[in-house]
Amino acid sequence: MSEFNIPLAKPSFDEREIDAVRRVLESGMLVQGQEVLAFEKDVAQMQQVNHCIAVSSATAALHIAYLALGVGGGDAVFVPSFAWPSAANMALLVGARPVLVDVRSDTYNIDSRDLQARIEECLARGWGTPHVVVPVHEFGLAADMKALSEVASEYNLTVVEDAACALGARYDDRPVGSFGVMSVFSFHPRKAITTGEGGIIATNDDKLAEKCRMWRNHGQTTHGGQRRFLLPGLNYRMTEIQAAIGRVQLGKFAEVLQKRRIIAQQYISELVDMPRMTLPSEDPAHTWQTFMICLEDDLDREKVIEEFARRGITVASGAVSAHCLQLYQERLGYVDDALPTSLQLHKQGLALPVHAQMTMGDVDKVCAILREVLWGLSEGYEQS
Repeated sequence: MSEFNIPLAKPSFDEREIDAVRRVLESGMLVQGQEVLAFEKDVAQMQQVNHCIAVSSATAALHIAYLALGVGGGDAVFVPSFAWPSAANMALLVGARPVLVDVRSDTYNIDSRDLQARIEECLARGWGTPHVVVPVHEFGLAADMKALSEVASEYNLTVVEDAACALGARYDDRPVGSFGVMSVFSFHPRKAITTGEGGIIATNDDKLAEKCRMWRNHGQTTHGGQRRFLLPGLNYRMTEIQAAIGRVQLGKFAEVLQKRRIIAQQYISELVDMPRMTLPSEDPAHTWQTFMICLEDDLDREKVIEEFARRGITVASGAVSAHCLQLYQERLGYVDDALPTSLQLHKQGLALPVHAQMTMGDVDKVCAILREVLWGLSEGYEQS
């Protein structure tokens, strides 16, 4: 039995969230009421946008965003391969073709040069009309929006930002999510703040906001007190319980974000000279939803994960690369080595624990065990 336990992630809950849930339960209003409206307003103010539409998850937010933009059959949607596959999955779901793009090894974010190459390949192969590009601000670090916006402008692509991990991140002194025509955020339990599950769409476009609200709620709108159903909509509503939790969480966000940044800096300080691995890119605007290192090719990541688990600490793979997944290889013909940087991160990325309940002593333990495990595996390889 391990003498300590450090989970990969842990929400920052206390009596305030319990009181908020109790208030909603006592009210009897559980879905799409004043708590949701207040939560939307608070996030819109934080992100400096005119509209926020709260939904059941960031994946639901992406689905709605595509529907609101009219993305469908014959369209191509450009998505980084190394990212949670929601943006690619939702493109398939609406009948479009996801075109997977390699990422940069230093930031783990979409590579604008490879994006241009994939657009040209898409046009040459007749894969569809380039319609949307979805920069994912991976793990809370802003993508290079200047370079990506230039490519998007050249090819007349609509930009939808996947900022699921990046609430609070900034680029060029602007909040992420304020560069595209729409953006999405996640409040999954592994994020800095959580509503359990949940997501939000942010936009400055009045007409798109109206469409998103209709798609979220059965395709309906209200005129003169009468319901009108204008779209074959979905039920992607956020509950009052989730929104009430989210409002409490927003009040903690600055403190939680600062703690995550302190933890990340401690990791970097202690691991900067560690052999057999590379560190993630530093940036003062990074929000560190995940702190992922990349192991050298000959190290067995599964053995590293097992050794940490034996010592009571949870580490895990980072994200996945869609082009390495069975779905995209069978349906679209991708092979592992098609996108080399994404392949490397898919195979050797290792996420270390980051959450506001961690102490600096916890960080020290993780670093010490990592040094011990990597040294032991290296010794084993050398002896064999």
